[in-house]
Amino acid sequence: MVMNKNLSFKSNGLYFFDSSTLNWLPLACEEVNLNLFFDGVNFVYFSNNFCPACRLFNLVWYPFVEEKFSKKDNIYFYVALCNWFTENCDSSCARSAFLYFNIKASPTMVIIIKHKDKIIKHYIEGNIKEKFLYEILNQAIKIYENLAKNSQTNYH
Repeated sequence: MVMNKNLSFKSNGLYFFDSSTLNWLPLACEEVNLNLFFDGVNFVYFSNNFCPACRLFNLVWYPFVEEKFSKKDNIYFYVALCNWFTENCDSSCARSAFLYFNIKASPTMVIIIKHKDKIIKHYIEGNIKEKFLYEILNQAIKIYENLAKNSQTNYH
């Protein structure tokens, strides 16, 4: 299911952007923890169908992912979608993600920078502009590259 800037998901769930097919794929899971995420920079967008601010952010988020960063190495994009947080969510996987990351506002972006046993999490609540998304992504890439570089120098 390829999104465009005028659409939003209707089905609750946790979705992963597959850069090889340019599709958002639903993930099946019993619980969410950091093992679910890849080594690299993982962006998780927490959205709610009944959230007007999320509908606005969708106009920034989906084109940003699909048109600008879909082919970058070590960068992964997810959407956790409920109707209204854990109180109204038809997906145990999405509900688990909201609970695990203790999401209390939407839209919320959680950036997980992961390299081997090193993990850095950063939360951003509220609507943000595309320019700020670029800045966040570039900072996260630099942090990941530093973690990888420091990891290599520690083993030599």
